[in-house]
Amino acid sequence: MRLQRALMLACLLTTASTLAACTTSGINGAPALRSAIGNNLAGTQGKTIADQNKIDKTVAPGCAVGLYTPAECDRHTKASAERRAELGRGD
Repeated sequence: MRLQRALMLACLLTTASTLAACTTSGINGAPALRSAIGNNLAGTQGKTIADQNKIDKTVAPGCAVGLYTPAECDRHTKASAERRAELGRGD
């Protein structure tokens, strides 16, 4: 009976610690966030298609990991398409 109680306690403690460890991990701090999103914006001015590509490459991972809301991601997608159209016309 003692062995059974000890094994049950060990299983409960193992399960609890595993759940605690698995539910608290994620992006932690600015270096991890920078690593996840990237640093494509440096020097970008939004004046060329290449600049717009850099902007999109920076925003897309933020949308993928839920850093931005779906509405913010949709707004960026629409704004990006509009800007690409403007750049294509030479505005």
